[in-house]
Amino acid sequence: MKNIMVKFPNYTVGENVLTDIGKVTKAYGKRIMVIGGKTALEMTRNEIQCGLEKNQLSIIDFHWYGGECTNKNIDRAAEKAKQEGAEVIIGVGGGKAIDTAKGAAQKAGLPVITVPTIAATCAATTALSIVYTDKGDFESLFHLTEPPVHIFMDSSVIAHAPTKYLRAGIGDTIAKYYEVGITTKGKMLSHSAAMAKELSSMCAFPLIKYGAKALSDSENKESSFELEQIILNNIISTGIVAMLVGDENNGAAAHGLFYGLTLLEEIEKNHLHGEVVAYGVLVLLVMDEQKEEFDRLYPFYKQIDLPTCLKDIDVKNDRTYLESVLEKAVNAPDMLKMPYTVTKDMLFNAIQALEKLND
Repeated sequence: MKNIMVKFPNYTVGENVLTDIGKVTKAYGKRIMVIGGKTALEMTRNEIQCGLEKNQLSIIDFHWYGGECTNKNIDRAAEKAKQEGAEVIIGVGGGKAIDTAKGAAQKAGLPVITVPTIAATCAATTALSIVYTDKGDFESLFHLTEPPVHIFMDSSVIAHAPTKYLRAGIGDTIAKYYEVGITTKGKMLSHSAAMAKELSSMCAFPLIKYGAKALSDSENKESSFELEQIILNNIISTGIVAMLVGDENNGAAAHGLFYGLTLLEEIEKNHLHGEVVAYGVLVLLVMDEQKEEFDRLYPFYKQIDLPTCLKDIDVKNDRTYLESVLEKAVNAPDMLKMPYTVTKDMLFNAIQALEKLND
């Protein structure tokens, strides 16, 4: 049997936690390159700069990540970090900005600290970058050798982000519970995978309990206990489950369908990853005939405005129109982790059954 090494990020959560970023960062180096989205850097620049300079750390640059997590943008940021002698990279923003920062840190051989300014994905936690084309189509998964060394989740910053990102994060996080449940079904699991399966319940039940209140607090730009619980589950619980469960159990039909749907311009332009994945969870439950779980989720989706039908994600219900989506979806790496072969007909029929349940 091969040796197994598991590494987790440390993390800090709460209001105004960026004041402590310098205390943590100085343990890893003195020359810092900050990579992030434009809005995210505007929101956090002063706090990050003060926190680093207070600890005698120098900032090489506040570097815009490029607008898309592509191999080109990862390489560009990594090259700049190497040329400027960076010792630590800090990634700030949403999933694509943070994935770019993590990828650049991997290629430059540097530690990375993440500062999510939205709670839409587990990107701030995982040792993985999702790489897209310049057009925004899914291209590949870039597996990293190390996760971030530390995560700073400032609930006051995340509370001021648009609520749609928190809602999408709830959808993406819920998928982790149902996808791990189906990919591990009937398997003899290792300690790590078994622990991940148990922990995955944190990716669903606290969200159903606290989600509506957290979204209301987000609308009111208020940090609260409920909001912090959702932040922690969206970013930490799902990230730890992803790292523990193993590649062979990570992702299933909900994400496979998402990658197919990224071929449609309306998805890339108008809808967030977690929002579309949430729809995919309902398709998965219908296809796998999990009626009890469907009946648990469907009313919650309606309560918090997650999509339950094609119309909700601006997609036409037409087989010809969906053919390329179905083709890409059934051949997506995540779809191939299902415990049975999913055909285009099976997937389309599940979509049709879900449409009828929405009538």
